[in-house]
Amino acid sequence: MTMILETDRLRLRELVPEDLDFMAEMLWDADVMRYYPRRLTRDLSAEWIERQRERYRADGYGLWLAEDRRSGAHVGQVGLVRQTINGREECEVGYLLHRPYWKHGFATEGATACRDYAFRTLGKPRVVSLIRPENEASQKVARNLGMDVIGKAPHAGYEHLVFAVDNPNSR
Repeated sequence: MTMILETDRLRLRELVPEDLDFMAEMLWDADVMRYYPRRLTRDLSAEWIERQRERYRADGYGLWLAEDRRSGAHVGQVGLVRQTINGREECEVGYLLHRPYWKHGFATEGATACRDYAFRTLGKPRVVSLIRPENEASQKVARNLGMDVIGKAPHAGYEHLVFAVDNPNSR
């Protein structure tokens, strides 16, 4: 397992096939997947993990497993994803936490670390987050990262708001 980042409370590491039990449970949860096109079966969750592993190889980043540093519990996934949005290649900060870990600040903490990693380590000029208009909790996380709405874009069959923040070192 390759460790990527640590925050005060979280450890972000690459997903491995052995994470399937947790990922399948989280990606099947109707509340967790409310703003995704569908819940994922165990087989689709295995494909999800492999897609992230391919991103690590191709892009050097992807969605990472977020673990509680104290307990070792898996709390969700947070990371970076290369996206094409309205014809432009972007670096998206993504976050998806399992329901027992909602409202503890983990999404903001992990996403902040990913934003900073994208800026400082990868030199990205900006990062974005694609968020459904009705997903107020994710919008709050994006705003906590300093993001503002810069437009709308279709993604996975749904209209999304595009939140973005520029790298302060790229000006």
